[in-house]
Amino acid sequence: MTHAENRQSQARRRPWIVLGATIVAIASYFALPAEMDELSRRMVVIFVLAAVFWATEVIPLYATSFCVIGLQVLLLAQHGGLAGRGDLSFGEFFEPFASSIIILFLGGFLLARAVSKHHIDSAIAAKVLRPVAHKPVLLLFAVMGLTAFFSMWMSNTATTAMMIAIIMPLLKRIPESANFARALILAVPLGANIGGLGTPIGTPPNAVAMAALRRADFDITFLDWMLIAVPLEIGLLAIAGGLLILFYPPGRELDLSDLGEREPITARGWLTLGVLGAAIVLWLTSGWHGVADAVIALLAAAVLTAFSILDRRDVDSIDWNILILMWGGLSLGVGMEATGLVSYVVEQPIFADVTGFMLALAVVVLAVGLSTFMSNTAAANLIIPMAMAISVAEGGKLAILTALACSLAMALPVSTPPNAIAFSTGRLPARSLLWVGGTISVLAMIALLLGYQFMIPLFLEL
Repeated sequence: MTHAENRQSQARRRPWIVLGATIVAIASYFALPAEMDELSRRMVVIFVLAAVFWATEVIPLYATSFCVIGLQVLLLAQHGGLAGRGDLSFGEFFEPFASSIIILFLGGFLLARAVSKHHIDSAIAAKVLRPVAHKPVLLLFAVMGLTAFFSMWMSNTATTAMMIAIIMPLLKRIPESANFARALILAVPLGANIGGLGTPIGTPPNAVAMAALRRADFDITFLDWMLIAVPLEIGLLAIAGGLLILFYPPGRELDLSDLGEREPITARGWLTLGVLGAAIVLWLTSGWHGVADAVIALLAAAVLTAFSILDRRDVDSIDWNILILMWGGLSLGVGMEATGLVSYVVEQPIFADVTGFMLALAVVVLAVGLSTFMSNTAAANLIIPMAMAISVAEGGKLAILTALACSLAMALPVSTPPNAIAFSTGRLPARSLLWVGGTISVLAMIALLLGYQFMIPLFLEL
């Protein structure tokens, strides 16, 4: 099926999906117990619609966020809406867009745009890869490690696109029948997916978890997150690299030393590098100087724009749709808590017997399962509020577990944008991604479940 035919097929299915989701949502409203609060029942309708729309992408993800927020205002807000009961105000659903997590991600997006615009990323990549280009094994680990490093600070989609472009001249020198070409391509999406675990701005699910933790009065800093996640990231990178070498060993005669020349870093590029370095240092030391992570991101954005390192077109070009998607998720969490839906669900007897390791296992499997077939940000938006509420004692752990698990779905081309970009090169069979990505996902889930009871409490006050 061609791309045009696929779009036509999706367009034909769209009205039926919307109709089906609406029927299911309304049926859920009437099927709920009579003693359930009216606003909680309405919140269930909104949650069902959000889940179906985000899972099927029947409309764009950010459009679903707008719909979620609009429905919450109309159905739940007494002040500024049409709820007709309760004491909620429309402002409670608007406030998350100005939350510290959104501002932190906004600053991160602008830093990433500056790094890309002034070719800092490609200059660093060429500098790091050139010395090891004649040693295939070292090159593989360098590509994966460098991709992971950039993905900690930049969009993993942009990182993947950049790294694929950098290694493309090398791939042209490898016969299509050679196994190592697949290994080199796979190193990029795997590095991008795993690298996003490392920082709060590495991927949106991390930010969703941070927002939920701070809303629940858990004190977790930028450095705390890194101390929890980076050891897992390093371990998974080592496992992924070892599996790639095992499955696709390079030939001894392979020499890929020609990486070409890169443009020198300009004055504004060096200034960008200085701003990025200062932001990273301040983020890592926020526990000492007391300046909030979001404030640091805002100051970095101020410097980048005030000194014309970024212009209006750069600001317009960042991923505003991701910020809107996050807004919808944060607002959904506010609604679930404010209407009492979360409290009602966790008081059900079915959750009384599920605790400890079994609860963590259920959350991780659900997060990976959903993220395999839908946006990991949308999956985090749906799971994290419920996971935190199910167990007061385990809530902080479960939020972090969910966020990390949402980035571990790497088995299919549709699982993450980095997977899709790598698959689009035409040199990566889907079965290779399924086999390697699926194996790493399973091993990562095991590592996450084995380590969460020991690592998370060291840095999170429970």
